[in-house]
Amino acid sequence: MMILEAAQQIQPHLSELRRAFHAHPEVSGQEKETARRVLEELQAIGGYTLRTGVSGNGILADLEGGQPGPKVALRADMDALQITEETGLPFDSQNPGVMHACGHDNHITMLLGAARLLAQFKDQLQGSVRLIFQPAEEMSPVGGSRGMMAAGALEGVDAVFGLHVWPELPMGTFGTKAGPLMASSDHFSVQIHGSSSHGAKPDAGIDAVVAGAQFVTAAQTIVSRNTDPLQSAVITIGRLEAGTRYNIVAGECEMEGTCRTFNPKVREMAERRLQEVLNGVCTLSGCTGELKYERGYCSVMNDPKQADYLLRTAEELFGPDKAVKVEEPSMCAEDFAFYLTEKPGTFAWLGTALPQEEAWPLHNCHFTAPEDILWRGAALLAQMALNMHKE
Repeated sequence: MMILEAAQQIQPHLSELRRAFHAHPEVSGQEKETARRVLEELQAIGGYTLRTGVSGNGILADLEGGQPGPKVALRADMDALQITEETGLPFDSQNPGVMHACGHDNHITMLLGAARLLAQFKDQLQGSVRLIFQPAEEMSPVGGSRGMMAAGALEGVDAVFGLHVWPELPMGTFGTKAGPLMASSDHFSVQIHGSSSHGAKPDAGIDAVVAGAQFVTAAQTIVSRNTDPLQSAVITIGRLEAGTRYNIVAGECEMEGTCRTFNPKVREMAERRLQEVLNGVCTLSGCTGELKYERGYCSVMNDPKQADYLLRTAEELFGPDKAVKVEEPSMCAEDFAFYLTEKPGTFAWLGTALPQEEAWPLHNCHFTAPEDILWRGAALLAQMALNMHKE
């Protein structure tokens, strides 16, 4: 039996699994029920050596093949987001205010499908496979991957792979590229201290709102005037709070933002310039200020050889039109990136967009993915492990 036929045969079971995960989402660090259900499924499949409670709620599952060869790691993330679901699905979230809006329910299910397929084709597995069920992917800037790595998730591993559902690609297509695929993600906060006064007497105070507005505007010149036009950077200030009343000059202003880059040198420049801009604004206005800059996830840097291997595998399984060489990376971030700093591998996107249907973005209360991707993702992940000995 070919792996595609076997994957299609388990699709009804995969749909049931995905619906169960979708209906019971859990946020970062609280994936206890999710992990329990994953463990239950792995035990039912059998043949895996299991480690539970890894870096919190993580699970590692190892399968030895019938012949010697490389060890391949396959990873899925398990956490959900603090979003109230509005999909109208019959199996929508039963946990108010929490939703699998980033599609991790699909990732868990596809990796469990790959686990079942690999157990079925164990005699053909030259080497071994390690399945990584990771908690807290959404918990930037900390994330769950580094905790899994510290607990030994990549020990003895030769290559590591992961998939993410992607509404910007047609349903059933697999897309990736060599080099940068997703951006680094940093978080910064700014506190500006002025002095309050009556709104009719601004000269008696130091206006933190004006200083804050100047900082917001000046920070954008870091991208437009300090960044090489052939490089990419995004600085977004998503929250600004100041003042207590309409007729009082605000004495305090605070804001938070994110910085996204691919090139480490651009990342370092942006952090330095944010501090310099704040210093300049404070000098100009008479305010004082503090910048807190937190390095989050690094950029996803795919190994060229492994990116090519994934696309070739997708083409062999599903045809050349289903293997897409991505031209432009995304400014979204993913803490799978840290696995790639330790081992060669690649991260890829699995398209979910259907013709004539609105493709809701990730992290949206309406986002869902067609269930027909489940067997496809499971088949690709399993085949990546089965074919690795040929590389």
